[in-house]
Amino acid sequence: MGRRFPGSSGGGGGGGGLPGEFNQYEIFHIAGTYTWEKPAGLIGTRILVHVWGAGGAGDYGNSGAPAPYAKGGGGGGLALKYINTSALGATETLVIGTGATAFDGVGGTSSFGAHCSATGGNSGGNGTPNQGSGSTYGVGGLGVGGDINRRGGTGGDGYNAASTNAGGGGGGSAPAPYGLSDGYRGGHGFSTRGGGGGAGIGGEGGDGYYMGCGGGGSAGPGFSSNLGYYSAGQGGPGILGGGGQGARTYLGYVSYGGDVAGPAQPGEGGVILSPNEIIFGGGGGGGGGAFNQSSGFFFANGANGAPGGGGGGVGAISTNGGYLVAGSGGILAGGGGACHYSSGGHGGNAGGGGGSGYGNDNYAGDGGDGLIIIQYKVV
Repeated sequence: MGRRFPGSSGGGGGGGGLPGEFNQYEIFHIAGTYTWEKPAGLIGTRILVHVWGAGGAGDYGNSGAPAPYAKGGGGGGLALKYINTSALGATETLVIGTGATAFDGVGGTSSFGAHCSATGGNSGGNGTPNQGSGSTYGVGGLGVGGDINRRGGTGGDGYNAASTNAGGGGGGSAPAPYGLSDGYRGGHGFSTRGGGGGAGIGGEGGDGYYMGCGGGGSAGPGFSSNLGYYSAGQGGPGILGGGGQGARTYLGYVSYGGDVAGPAQPGEGGVILSPNEIIFGGGGGGGGGAFNQSSGFFFANGANGAPGGGGGGVGAISTNGGYLVAGSGGILAGGGGACHYSSGGHGGNAGGGGGSGYGNDNYAGDGGDGLIIIQYKVV
């Protein structure tokens, strides 16, 4: 049905339980309500569930939007719980929260029966307290009832100096598998038309200045764009692959070596998903941007993050934003933020959407749907 994928029997080292404790897994990743049947032949004393809430959407900036402007959405929370097999019903109701699409919304709560749940992240324009967070716009959700409860990362700050000088913050990430840390903050759209990078599960998104910046990776933060006016930030490193290269927007004259402009590159790396090991090991996407000069105009969209890696943000050297699109986050990671009149990237599953410096609600990135992974053992 496209929503539930039983894993195959076999090994897999480490991860959550004892080595080789489980030999099956299931994953639910599309918003909705499902009935999970206690597997026939279930053995062992416990199962392990990961429950992530959905991501919040990005905010946008203009005179009609509430401050703070253009903040990224928060990542969904995580509840990690061992459940005794004797405590399981013959069936359990699973809910996968829906990612937020409104700038003042909140991502849906995900739950595994009555055993545990995780709230979704606030959108960038929503400052309502989220499970004891206080009034923080774009704050991440929180796990409830788990053995380990972690909070999703907060969306990065945006700013709005004028309709042609504005930048959006990157979306926050969800916590990494096994609850080793909370989610990370999205990159800030610091100043002068820069968009922040989406957060990865291993680090914050880069901060934007003129150009877009890289998304955080599964193994480190994204790089900011303030190292030069013509090069966007690189994505953060991944466990299983590198971060994507940022775009180069300068158009050189032929007599000086020709055109050196180039697009942003996506993050590298993939996933290790087995009954005993969950690794989303990708790098962040490279940032994009736009540049005007007498010989022409070049623009490059932000690149997408690989699993666990945030999307690259987009910015602009000039007041012409070029109607760019920031990169979307990989699973659990946030989407990149965008400069004025450009679109924030969408969050991956449980990741927050990126903000847009100036435009309307349609320019902001959506939050990703929640996620549940179940690990268990059968005969």
